Amino acid sequence: MSARRPRIVLTTVAVVLVTVAAVLRLVVAPNATKLPGDTDQTVHYAGEATMLDSKALQSGDTAHALRSGIPVTADRRVRVMSTHGDTAVVEDVMTVHAGEQSLPSPKTYAIDRKSRKGTSPPASTPAEPSRGALSSAFPPDAAQDDSYTYYDATTRSIVPVRYTGTAQREGRAVNVYEIEVSAPVKDPAVLKPLPAALPKKLVAGLVPTLDPKTRALLTPAALAALPDPVPLTYLGQSTLVAYVDQQTGIAIDQTVNRKVVATAAVANASTPLLPVSAFTFEITPESSRDLGDKAADAGLILTLLTDTAPLALIITTLVLLLIAFVLGRRRRTDTSASGSPATATAASERGATE
Repeated sequence: MSARRPRIVLTTVAVVLVTVAAVLRLVVAPNATKLPGDTDQTVHYAGEATMLDSKALQSGDTAHALRSGIPVTADRRVRVMSTHGDTAVVEDVMTVHAGEQSLPSPKTYAIDRKSRKGTSPPASTPAEPSRGALSSAFPPDAAQDDSYTYYDATTRSIVPVRYTGTAQREGRAVNVYEIEVSAPVKDPAVLKPLPAALPKKLVAGLVPTLDPKTRALLTPAALAALPDPVPLTYLGQSTLVAYVDQQTGIAIDQTVNRKVVATAAVANASTPLLPVSAFTFEITPESSRDLGDKAADAGLILTLLTDTAPLALIITTLVLLLIAFVLGRRRRTDTSASGSPATATAASERGATE
């Protein structure tokens, strides 16, 4: 059989392999980094809380109005409710458990499945106004800079995300990001159970329990100048530190400090009175290990799609082209050594005539 046919077959296979490698690298791998439509993940936290005892406050027992050091756990469930092209509608529910109380806080976001940033929701779909900001997740291969912003649902504000360096969590390289929030509370679900005002007598009774700076401001003259009841506003303060897997964007570890502080206008200045709630918790070791395992599995798939498989296909292609080249060169060498078919036939006929 002529060497021409194997060369054609080898070259054709090589072209097919190059095409497959390009599709894997340029199409399949980017699609694999999109937020999956079947995402449904629950992360567990543990910590402690300071909470306002409304019954004690209403009865005038200001000394026991704040209960501190309460052990709490929290479950955060993030799941994709629907997808619309590159947009995912995500439900993000943080449920805090304190004693027999369970305090769920459900939020809905419209998220770009590639960048993980907030985007316009589908028609007739209510969602938080988080456009352009992160809320529930970081993207794969997250930037090691301060280019991201974060949407805080309690204050409905968008704040900068500060990149602070790298670390290791569960054997994975992570980027460390810090988020700080301090803005008026705007979430109706948070404001609804909080009093809009307090009797002046009750505020005066709280003064001995307040921090020294606030006590210094609430002099007898300042208290006398306050209206009765004293109008209250609320300040939301949060500090979040996220340890985000560099390859997959999974937050393997996280610490959360959240506080809602009652404030009043004293001498025409907003003055913090007392925290009505304060939570400090972090991801449990068990959840952190689970997230580390998920990051490792997802990272292996991404490595196969973006590096290993395309590289193996390219190497195979080069080997096939080399074999095709050697076969072609051998064919030319054999043809040159034996002469062309026409020359060989003429020589044969001359020999027969003689």
